[in-house]
Amino acid sequence: MSKPSEASAKKVACFEPREQKMDTQKANGSVDLDKMAPEDMTSKEYYLDSSAHFAVHEELLKDDIRTKTFRNAIINNRHLFKDKIVLDIGCGVGIFSLFAAKAGAKMVIAVEKSNVIEYAKRIIRANRYDKIIKFVKGKVEDIELPEGVKQVDVIIAEWMGYSLFYDSNIQSVIYARDKYLKPDGIMFPDRATLYMVGIEDRDYKEDKVEWWSNVHGYNMSCVKNYVMREPLVDTVDKRQLCTDHFPLKTFDLKTMTINDIDVDAKFRLTALRDDYIHAFVIYFVAEFTACPQRTVISTAPGAGYTHWKQTVFYFPDYVTIKHNEVLEGTYYCKVNLENTKKLSFGIDFQFNGQLSSLQISILLAAEEKYKIVCYFTNWAVKRPGGGSMTPEDIDPCLCTHVIYAFSEMDNNQLIPMEKHDLKDGSQPGFFERFNAWKSVNKNLKTLLAVGGWDMGMKDFAGIVKSEKTMKKFAESAVKYLRKHKFDGLDLDFEYPGVDWRDSPKEDKQKFTKMCEILYATFEKEAEASGNERLLLTAAVAAAKVNIDKAYEVDKLVPVMDWFNLMTYDFHGSWDQNRAHHSSLNSKDDEKDDTMYIDFAVKYFQKLGMPASKMMLGLGTYGRGDTPAMPYTGFKGETGFVAYYESCVQIVCEKMKETWDAKQLVPYIAGPYNQPKAGVENVRSMKYKANYIKKNNLGGAMIWTLDMDDFRGQFCCQGKFPLIKTIKAVLHGQLKLLPKEKICSACPTKEYKNFKPEIQPQTTEKTTKKPKKSKRDADAPSPQDVCEELKDGQWPDPTDCKSYYLCRGVGSQWGEQKREVCYTGAYFDPNEKTCKWVGMDKLNCEELVEGYENPVAGVTRSTDEAGDNADDDDDGGDDDDGPSDGAASKKKKTKSPPTKSISILSRTTSEFDTCTVEKAVEFDPVQGMLCYSCESQKENSECQISPNQTTSIMCETKQQICYSKKAISVAGKLLQFSRGCSMPPPSTGNLTQQAQCLSSKAEGKTICVKYCQTSLCNIQDISDGASVATVRRITHVAYYLLALVIVVLTTNHHY
Repeated sequence: MSKPSEASAKKVACFEPREQKMDTQKANGSVDLDKMAPEDMTSKEYYLDSSAHFAVHEELLKDDIRTKTFRNAIINNRHLFKDKIVLDIGCGVGIFSLFAAKAGAKMVIAVEKSNVIEYAKRIIRANRYDKIIKFVKGKVEDIELPEGVKQVDVIIAEWMGYSLFYDSNIQSVIYARDKYLKPDGIMFPDRATLYMVGIEDRDYKEDKVEWWSNVHGYNMSCVKNYVMREPLVDTVDKRQLCTDHFPLKTFDLKTMTINDIDVDAKFRLTALRDDYIHAFVIYFVAEFTACPQRTVISTAPGAGYTHWKQTVFYFPDYVTIKHNEVLEGTYYCKVNLENTKKLSFGIDFQFNGQLSSLQISILLAAEEKYKIVCYFTNWAVKRPGGGSMTPEDIDPCLCTHVIYAFSEMDNNQLIPMEKHDLKDGSQPGFFERFNAWKSVNKNLKTLLAVGGWDMGMKDFAGIVKSEKTMKKFAESAVKYLRKHKFDGLDLDFEYPGVDWRDSPKEDKQKFTKMCEILYATFEKEAEASGNERLLLTAAVAAAKVNIDKAYEVDKLVPVMDWFNLMTYDFHGSWDQNRAHHSSLNSKDDEKDDTMYIDFAVKYFQKLGMPASKMMLGLGTYGRGDTPAMPYTGFKGETGFVAYYESCVQIVCEKMKETWDAKQLVPYIAGPYNQPKAGVENVRSMKYKANYIKKNNLGGAMIWTLDMDDFRGQFCCQGKFPLIKTIKAVLHGQLKLLPKEKICSACPTKEYKNFKPEIQPQTTEKTTKKPKKSKRDADAPSPQDVCEELKDGQWPDPTDCKSYYLCRGVGSQWGEQKREVCYTGAYFDPNEKTCKWVGMDKLNCEELVEGYENPVAGVTRSTDEAGDNADDDDDGGDDDDGPSDGAASKKKKTKSPPTKSISILSRTTSEFDTCTVEKAVEFDPVQGMLCYSCESQKENSECQISPNQTTSIMCETKQQICYSKKAISVAGKLLQFSRGCSMPPPSTGNLTQQAQCLSSKAEGKTICVKYCQTSLCNIQDISDGASVATVRRITHVAYYLLALVIVVLTTNHHY
C-alpha cells in the first residue's frame, strides 16, 4: 500500500476515532470540560453541560414566535442599534447577536457560559460578522468586558423562564443591568406581565393522573400524589378556558430588583360559562416597550406555540361553577433559597358557589437539595434561666424539617410524654405552639418522634406482637398526627434486635414489617383524603455492631422517606476510648476502628442505603472522657456539655480549646487536671457540612435545637451559630455564616445566673425538707469526702452504682457532690469510671470485692452541712449510657407552668434565615428587633445612642433599630415587630402618627402604623375595646416604647 499524500494524511487525522483522541487527552491529563469542543463531548459530558448540545438550541430557533419577535424588534428598529455597543447575555448559537450586527451595532459582546460558544464562533465567522461580534465565555457575573468597554447601550437577553421566572437567568440579567448598562440604556425585552386563567381539563387529568390507578391491571395509584404535586408545563387549548384572564403582576426590568421576583398577589376570576374548573393556568406576556410599535411575545393559550408553553396547576378536586360566579384567592411564588433559578409556588383559594363549595391550598415547592432536620425537645423548657427553651424560641426558617421529641406509647397508641404537650384549659399546648410556625413558613414540615433512649424497647414489643397490633398502631398514628397537625412520624426505637437493649433478635425483621405497614397505611390515607402523604423517617444507630443487629437496610429503603443517622455518641464516659464522640475520621487509623462518621456512612451505603436518604447526625454538644468532665448548671448532666456551656467554660472558666487535625474536631480541658471533653464549634460544623456536600448526602440531622446557643447569649456569634453554619454551607447562604471566634470577655450578666445551685430537675415547690435515705445516713457527705481526699472520683462505700465527685476543691468554682452511674452500670474504683455490665449482673459485692475504699475511713462532720448538697442522690437525670443518640433523649419530670404566648401573624421576611437579603435578629416573644445593613462591619450591631434619634447609619443606607419589648396592657400582649425606613417621629407626635385605629374583627384587633410603614402585627385587645381605649393603649405603648429605648441603649448591645 502506497504512502498517503500530505493532504490525505490531514484528512485521515480529521477522522481519528473519537475514543482514541479522548483517551490520548486523558492520558495527558488535558481533558477540561470548559475547554472541550461540543463534538468531543461524551453523553456524560453533555449531561453535565446540557446547554452545549445543538438540540437545545434547535428547539429555541424553531420557536417562531420567540425568534421572529426578537428579529422584528431588533432589525425593524435600526435607530436603536446603529453605532451602539450591545451586550447579548446567554447568546447560545448567536442568533440575537447576528440580528444586532445586521441592525448596525458597532460592537456586540456575546456572553455564553456553555461550550456551545464554540459552535457560535464558527457560525459568526461563516456569516462574516466576526469583526463586530466578540465572544466572552463565562457567567456574566464573572466576566470582564473587552478592553476599552466599560458600559453598553443595549442589553439583549431572553430572561423569561417557565411561569416567567422558573429556570430563568433573571438574576444574572439584573446584575449585568446594574453593572454595565448606561443610565439611558435599553433592555430587550424590558417588561412582562404574569396572568392567570381557569380551565376545564377533565380528559387530560383522567389520562395523565387517573391513569395510574390501573396500569396493565396493576394498582399504581400511589404515584398520583407525586404527579399532582408538580406543576405541568404543556400547551393548553384555548377552548378549555372557562374564566376571564387576571393580571397578577407586572415587572419592569428597567427598575426591578431581585426582591421583586417574589409574588404575593390576590386574584379574582369570573366564570365565562357554566362549567367545571380543574386547574389554573399561569402564562406571561413580554414586551419591547422601546419599539415605536407595540411588540410582544405572548405565551397565552391560543396565541401560538412557544417553548415556554403554559404552566398548569391541577386541583385535587374540581369546582362546579356557573356563569358569572367569582373565584377568589392568592397566588404566590418565592425564590428557592438553595437554588435561585428555582421557585416555590403556592395557590390558596376558596369558592362558595351555587352548585359547589371548595377551599384549597396548593403548595408546589421547589425542594431544596439538602434537608436540615432539627430536633426540638419538649423537656428543654425545664432547664433554669437561659437554658430554658419553648416553641417560641424556634427560628421557623432555620430548618427545612423540625421533629418534636418525644411522644410515648400506651396500649399501642401514641400519647403525649409531657403534660404541657397538650392544651390545658385556655393555655395552648406545646404541640399547637410548635406547629403554629408553619403559618409563618409555609415550606416548613414538622414530624413527631416516638421512642427515645429512655423509653427502651418494651412498648415496641407490644406494637410488633402481631400484624394486627402493627396495623392498630399505624391507624391510630395517622389519626393522632392529623389531629395535632404534624406532617409525619419519626421512629426512634433504640434498638430493635439488640440484646443489650433487651430486644430479641427477631425484632429486626419485625421492625421492617412495622415500617412497611406504616408506609402502606400512610399511602392509603393520602389517597383517600387527598392530603399529602405523611412522612415516615427513622433515627438509626451508627455503630456497626448495632446496625448489623437492628436493620434490614435494603428492605427499609423503599418505605422510608429518609434515615436520621445518629452519628454521635460513638464514645463517652462509658468506655475507655479517648476519641471524640462524633469525629469525621478515625483517631489512630486502626483497621478495626468503626466508631467514626465516615465509616458509618460508607457502611450504610454498602448495605444499600442511598446517599440521598441519609441525614448526617450532628450533635450540638460535647462529651467528656469520664463522668467527671467539666460541669455547668443548665444541662445538669455529667460527662456532657451543650455548645453554649462550652463557650462559657472557655471564656469564663478559662478552659483551653484545642483542635485535632486528624479527627477535624475540637476539645476543651480545664486547669485543674480535669479530663478533656470532645465538643463542637463553628469550624467543625463547616467540615461536617462540606462532608455532606462532598458525599452527596440528603442533608443534616441536628440533635438538638436547644443545645445550640439558641438565644445568642453566650458565644457572641448570634442565635443558633452551629445550625446557621450548617445552613450557610449547605444552602450557599454564606451571609449567614457566623464568625468562628467566640466572646473575648465573659458575658457577666448571663454568667451570673449560669451556674445555679444544684437542684432536682423539677419545678414542684415544697416546704418540706426531703427525707434522708438509709444510704444518706450511713455515708459521709460529699464535703467531708472532698475535704479529706481532695480532687478525684471516689467510690461510694454504701452503693457501687454511685461515687463522689470532687473537683476544684478550695476554688471558687469547685464542686463536691455524689453522682450516680447510668442504668446498668457501676463505678469501677480502679479505672475511675462508670462501666456497663447490665442490670442482671449488677451485683455490688462481687464487682468491688477486695477493694479497700478510702472513703470508708473519712471522718464525718457532726453538722448537716452536706445535706443540701446531695439533693440528686437518685440520679434521675444523670447520664443513661452508651447510646447512639442517648445523649440527652431523656424523659424529664413535672412541667413548669408556662405563660400564654401565641404565634402572631408574621411573614418570613422577619427572620434572618428566611431571606438572603436581610440580616435581622428577631425574638418572637421579647427582646430587640434590629434591621441592620449587609455591609456593616463584622462585629458591629444595631445600636441606639441616647443623644440621637433611633436610627443608625450604615455604609449603604439608613436603617432603624428600636425596642420590641412585649408590653402588657390590660392583661393582653401588645408587640411591635417591624421597623420604618426613616427615623420614627418625635415623642410629641406619637399619638398623631398612630393611624389606622381600626377595630377589625368586631373590635378585637388593632393595626398600628407610623412613618408610612405598618408595624403590621394584629394584636388581640379585650373584646369590648372601644376606639378611645385603642387610642389610649396606643399612646401608652408608644410612651413605653420610647422609655424602653432610652433605658436599654445606655448599656447594652442588641
